[in-house]
Amino acid sequence: MRLIRLLLLFFFGLPLAGVAQQFHVRCLSVGNTGDVTVTWDRNGLSPADFRCYFLYHSTSAAGPFSPIDSIFIYGDTSEVHATALANTNPAWYYLAFKSASGAPDILSDTASAIFLNVINPNSGFAVMNWNALRDPLIATNSVYYRLYREFPTGIFTLIDSVDASLGIRPMTYNDLIAICNDTVRYRIEVADQGGCTSRSNRDGENFRDLLPPDIPQFDSVSVDGAGNIVMGWSQNTSPDTRYYEIQINTGSSSAPVWTPLDTAFGIGTTYLNSGIDGTGAPRDFKIVAVDSCGNQSAQSVMHSSLQVQVSFLICEKAIEILCTSYGGWGVAPVYECYRSTNGGPEVLIATGNSSSFRDTNIVSGTNYCYKVRAIDPANTTRTSTSYRKCITPVFPPPPAYSYIRKVSVLEENTIRIEGYVDPVSPVSGYELLRAASAAGPFTSIAFKSDDGTDRVVFFDNPSTEQVWYYKIVTIDSCGLQAKESQVSRSIVATAAAEGDFTNFVSWTDYGDWLGGIDRFDIYRRINGTVEAFPIATIPYGATAEYRDSVLRDFLSDGEFCYIIEAIEGAGNPYFFLDSVRSNEVCVYQEPFSFIPNAFHPGGGINETFRPFNGFVNPEGYTFIVFNRWGEEIFVSDNPQQSWDGASNGKLAPPAVYIYLIEYNSPEGGKRRKLGTITLIR
Repeated sequence: MRLIRLLLLFFFGLPLAGVAQQFHVRCLSVGNTGDVTVTWDRNGLSPADFRCYFLYHSTSAAGPFSPIDSIFIYGDTSEVHATALANTNPAWYYLAFKSASGAPDILSDTASAIFLNVINPNSGFAVMNWNALRDPLIATNSVYYRLYREFPTGIFTLIDSVDASLGIRPMTYNDLIAICNDTVRYRIEVADQGGCTSRSNRDGENFRDLLPPDIPQFDSVSVDGAGNIVMGWSQNTSPDTRYYEIQINTGSSSAPVWTPLDTAFGIGTTYLNSGIDGTGAPRDFKIVAVDSCGNQSAQSVMHSSLQVQVSFLICEKAIEILCTSYGGWGVAPVYECYRSTNGGPEVLIATGNSSSFRDTNIVSGTNYCYKVRAIDPANTTRTSTSYRKCITPVFPPPPAYSYIRKVSVLEENTIRIEGYVDPVSPVSGYELLRAASAAGPFTSIAFKSDDGTDRVVFFDNPSTEQVWYYKIVTIDSCGLQAKESQVSRSIVATAAAEGDFTNFVSWTDYGDWLGGIDRFDIYRRINGTVEAFPIATIPYGATAEYRDSVLRDFLSDGEFCYIIEAIEGAGNPYFFLDSVRSNEVCVYQEPFSFIPNAFHPGGGINETFRPFNGFVNPEGYTFIVFNRWGEEIFVSDNPQQSWDGASNGKLAPPAVYIYLIEYNSPEGGKRRKLGTITLIR
């Protein structure tokens, strides 16, 4: 490599004889037929000593050089080498100044015609390389090699210049081809201060534009007021763009299928009304630029239409606006939400980085329409707007009423609570609350879902010997308390057996009806049977107590149970006339027995023997008669059965007999009476 450089320096920069150079080859211009016009200066030459110029030529820098012409006019500074064939071969030149006095020749420097070689690598570029006119250029030469493209034929256009001072050898340049299929030629020129120009040969190839246009810059996709999807993009930077192909995704987001939708002709066409319905789900789009050669660019970034969904949040009394996110700008958009009320103008109501909004400033029965606009924060002129979606929220009416009709004891430790509720208002259900006092605190003890009727019934299982306070709370569909009933209570009855064969009964108040209380009816159960009619009626306002004389009921089992029934008065605005019952309270009269000491079968008076029992429970009752030897001669478990003085079908002899009476006490134990009876005949 070093040897080659030395040789080049020798042939380029040094004369071929030992005389210092005095003048220069200024320009070498290659003609269309390969001829070369050689232009030189006369620096340092003497016209008085001029005999002629000799022009030397070689196809190699290393020579050999041959004289091709002689010039005998001192003022001539150019000569045409017609047979140089420099359009296909290199051409090297220098001149010799021949002295009339016989002095040694004065030699010019050596210069090379610029030989241009154009290659088509089928990459969409023309690759040019050429040799330097000389290296370095002389001071009068421009340091720039100017590049000209010939297209169409005969029309040369300056496309660029290359700085020769960069020292890159050979010099090269790649030219982007924007021609579909044609021959393109090139030429290199170097100007000189003397007015001449060095020109290379013309060289070219048949080129085809293989490079696709630049990727279109998709601006945005919007939905207009008619519901059509419209889109815009920037004019493509590739000047050969002929049209734009709009593609739509006919597949899914996970498996897209890009199908041509429409064509927008002209590089300056940057807007399209697609006619695609934009009122539904988002649609995805891409754009492809196509040049005059049919080359397609890569697909643009995907842009999708915005979709807005609005819903009424009944619990929050708000409208939720959910919009799909907008992508394609490379940055997170800013979103604006607009609202139109009853067909009025659209007003901006919210701005944020989220595409979801919530409007709480709404009125029931009013029509609202919403749209969302996405804005590119890096370029606020780029926006995407959704289609308007409308909604008319209607707030459900609150329950008109919630009323406890009854708090009634069904049986021991079971209380039935019945409520009257509004069946029209949409609610989720009803909650029963209980407290030990009217002031509370109340505790939730049960919940029943709404069944669409106007009645709700609860059953509670507390001790019925205590007053319980209840209220029913209506729970709306949002889980909130919508209506609360009045506080209503259970009735508790108490009773005590008194020593004069009376039972004292008292009860607590009810007083929770809108119609008030008309009276209290007292029902009694004897021997396990509740009497069909009340034994007493106590008007409301009188003392809530009653004394029941039970002497004439001494033949009963001694257990007396009482139930208080409250009867509602007239005037209930719901036209109810209800009744509720208290717990059943029981008392026991002290059992007793009157036992005679003798009887006389067949005597007409006191012919049989039995105890005269009062308030004795037949359960557990036993009456036995023994003879003097301890033999049982009569047995009965009926408190009302008598011994007629017979034993085993025979008359028992007159004698003193022993009796044993056993029965259950009210306290749950056994009572026993043992004595004698005299049988008289």
